[in-house]
Amino acid sequence: MKKLLNIISFALLITLVSFCASDDSLLENKWQLRKYVHTDGIVQSEDSVFYNFMKESFSAICLLSDGSYTTIFGNYSFNGDELMIKILPESTSGPAYERYINWKDGVRVFKIEELSSSVLQLNYNGEKSVFRKY
Repeated sequence: MKKLLNIISFALLITLVSFCASDDSLLENKWQLRKYVHTDGIVQSEDSVFYNFMKESFSAICLLSDGSYTTIFGNYSFNGDELMIKILPESTSGPAYERYINWKDGVRVFKIEELSSSVLQLNYNGEKSVFRKY
């Protein structure tokens, strides 16, 4: 009986810890951009951009048409349902930045519309970026 009680207590503890896991720990991962949903409803498929979040460091890996890739570096902060990404100044130039990122001043504050173990959906001024865990 005591062994059963210990097993039940352990299961409850694990359940409690999983409920208390922060969204920040869900965000810390590798995400593949799958599509943009523009404000006019047009959906643009994408499969060449990967966002990586780890301990306030951000990187975007962009696969180029010639088979090579480039990496864009920055930092991020996460507060409630807002995600702010700041691209490092040395990463804010070049054709890959202009094609795949191109944020004014290298900064963007997104509203997180969905964050789960498999989906990340960000919204910036009505334009949605939908990612899957990679």
